Amino acid sequence: MRKELVLKEFGLTDKEIEVYLTLLPLGSINLQVLAKKVDLPRTTVYNTLTYLATKGLVSKIIKNHITYFGAVDPHKLIDTLNQKKELVLSVLPELESLKSYVKESSTVEIYEGFKGISTILADIFKQKQQTYYFGSYSKSAEILQHLPKHYRVLRLEKKIPAKIVIDTYDEETFHTPAYKKITEIRFLDSLKDFPCMIFIYGTKVALYTVQGDLVGIIVKNKEFSQAMHLIFTLYWNQAQRVKL
Repeated sequence: MRKELVLKEFGLTDKEIEVYLTLLPLGSINLQVLAKKVDLPRTTVYNTLTYLATKGLVSKIIKNHITYFGAVDPHKLIDTLNQKKELVLSVLPELESLKSYVKESSTVEIYEGFKGISTILADIFKQKQQTYYFGSYSKSAEILQHLPKHYRVLRLEKKIPAKIVIDTYDEETFHTPAYKKITEIRFLDSLKDFPCMIFIYGTKVALYTVQGDLVGIIVKNKEFSQAMHLIFTLYWNQAQRVKL
């Protein structure tokens, strides 16, 4: 997992990531030295340090009228996430009370980029219900890096049952008792070049591309879900049974 990608998901900009990672192993250094190491204008470096300081990731001390900057312990990232979580939880009942509950209707939601796909996967595994999915898993694992593993762990924790048809692929998790207990998996090599992953859960269908631009949608419609389940069944019947 690339640390730059994770820090970007955390909310840091490219310049903030570059400055923070450069500063992390150096202890406390002054602005002039740091600017040379990151090859950015001093004004840009100073402004970036200021932004990082407001996020609690950079500290500064003054010695002999010279300001020295240092990166705080990386565990601060976890502390910050926990603080944000507690803040949201504190107002969650109020936010839920503001939500307007209307008669269930068909909807289509479109998402883009890495964060968008993460939102889609979070919706798929939000509650315990039978899930079906098919597509090019190898391409999905390649383009999404750590995300498939993260949501697989979430699915196992929630004991969400799944039937899966993917191109031939192997991971250590596939052989664990917890995975095998709630998962039926079949391989179909013709799906290797399938351009997306498709998930069917309840009255929803989610899909995202695994090549080109990262784009995904969630369709909430009973008839569409039933139609996609029929397509899944066709692939399932063609696929090779797997003994894990």
